[in-house]
Amino acid sequence: MQETKNHILIVEDNPLTANQLKSFLETVGYKVSLCLNAEQARNFLTEETPDLIILDIILPDTDGYELCRWIREETRLRLIPIIFVSAKDGLDDKVVGLQAGGDDYITKPFAMEELLARIEVILQRMRVFHELSMRDELTGSYNRRYFNERLTEEVHRVKRYGRPLTVAMIDIDHFKQVNDTYGHQVGDFVLTKLVEFLQNNLRKSDLVARFGGEEFVVLLTEIDADSAERLMERIRSALENATFIYNREPLFEKISVKITVSIGLASCPKDATDPERIISLADEALYIAKNTGRNRIVKHC
Repeated sequence: MQETKNHILIVEDNPLTANQLKSFLETVGYKVSLCLNAEQARNFLTEETPDLIILDIILPDTDGYELCRWIREETRLRLIPIIFVSAKDGLDDKVVGLQAGGDDYITKPFAMEELLARIEVILQRMRVFHELSMRDELTGSYNRRYFNERLTEEVHRVKRYGRPLTVAMIDIDHFKQVNDTYGHQVGDFVLTKLVEFLQNNLRKSDLVARFGGEEFVVLLTEIDADSAERLMERIRSALENATFIYNREPLFEKISVKITVSIGLASCPKDATDPERIISLADEALYIAKNTGRNRIVKHC
C-alpha cells in the first residue's frame, strides 16, 4: 500500500479496460482518474497535475502520440511520466511512442503486476527528481519555479469553482544587518528558522516558497484577502515576539536574533486572475509596507 496516494490518470477509450485498471490501481493504494478520449484528458489536465499518465495509443478523437506531444509542450505538464499501453506491438510503434515523449511502452495484453512494477520504478525516480528540483536547497521550502506552477494550477480552480486564494509576499526587515552583525551563517540560520516558523503557524494546505534572497511567498488557498490579513497578522505579531537562538560552535556562544517582516497581499479573483499579475500586485503591496514603516501588512487596494 502506498504511504502517499500518487495520482494516476488513465486515458483509455475502452471502459472495461479502463475500469479494470482503475480498480487494480486503487486496490494497491493509488488515486485514479479516468478519461475516455483526448478531449476529456486535455480538459482534465488544464486543472489537474497527475503524478503519472497511462495512455492508450488508439483513441476515438486522436491518437495517443499526438496527445503525448501536446502534454510535452505544456510547461506545467511536460515532466509527468507517461506509460503507453497499446495492442500495437511493432518495433516502429514503440519507437514512435518513445520519440513522442513516452517514458515506457507496454503491449496488451499485459500482467497487472508488470504494469505496477513499471509504475513504481518510474514514480520512485520522479520522487527523487522532484525533491531535488522543487525545493530551495538552503531552507527546504519550495522554490520559485514550483510556486509558480502551483499558483497557475490554483488559479484554474478559482476560475472554475469560485473559491478565492490569496498570495502573501514576505520580506525580512533589515536582513542585511543580520548578516553584517553576525555573519552569513547566522543569516542562513534565520532564513531556515523563518520557514520553519511559517510552516508551523500556517494551515497545512498553505504553501511556503522562497522567492529570492530574504523574500518568501505564501500561497493561501480558499481564503480571501480579509481572512488572509487576519491570519498573517497573527503570524506577524507572533514572529515579532519570537527569538531565534543560534549556537555558534566551537565557542559555545548563543546568539539571540529577533526579526520582523513586512507583508504584501493580493487575492484572486478580487484583485486579478492572471498568476503573474497576482504576484506583481502582492509585490507592490509589499513595497508599500516596507516604505511606510515596515513590520506591517498591506493589502492591494
